[in-house]
Amino acid sequence: MMIGFKNTHNQTVYVNPAQVLYVGAFEEDVSIIAMALAVSGGKPLMLHVRGSVDLVQQKLSGTFPPRS
Repeated sequence: MMIGFKNTHNQTVYVNPAQVLYVGAFEEDVSIIAMALAVSGGKPLMLHVRGSVDLVQQKLSGTFPPRS
């Protein structure tokens, strides 16, 4: 299952929760998702997405409240 997020350029990016290493804060209402995919130098792929750490973690865990 892939979860959709908006990145900081307002583009939709999809994340497989099984590949997420961690979620961290970058700045207000922007979080970093580190993926279990290596980029140059063996560092994890990092995505900057809109939303607080709590919001991103809720979406990834499937506990995000549905929209009304």
